[in-house]
Amino acid sequence: MKKSDLIEVIRKVVRKEVKAALKEQQDKIAPTTGEFGQMMEHAEGLFNKQQYTNDDALNEAMNMTANSKDEWRSMGGKTFTDGRAGLANAMGMASPDQMFRGKPTAQQMIPQDRQHVEIGDDLAGVLTRDYSGLMKAIEKKKGKK
Repeated sequence: MKKSDLIEVIRKVVRKEVKAALKEQQDKIAPTTGEFGQMMEHAEGLFNKQQYTNDDALNEAMNMTANSKDEWRSMGGKTFTDGRAGLANAMGMASPDQMFRGKPTAQQMIPQDRQHVEIGDDLAGVLTRDYSGLMKAIEKKKGKK
């Protein structure tokens, strides 16, 4: 073995060992908890952006949501796992069925300040229609794309 080959092998080994030792020391010196860790996580979120749409404002909002680490699942100490349960939870009810006691009436769907207004059957049908079938068809169509 030539002297230059031996020097090159030693350099590679030393480089590898120094990197491992530095990584080990960095983990001990700068833990990812506390204020510094939060700043680093925030900075990481800023640089790990994905391109969801061509609209810059919408893309920024979507990246903020994607990088929020499930912050949106709770609000005011109450946890939201799905829309109906989350709304019922926010209203202080144990289950979504308590919200309207089954299928809602048109009167229940009208805001409190409009309760005195009479509504027609066509609007009542829109307010009380079960849109779950439509939403399932939309999801099914999304799955085919």
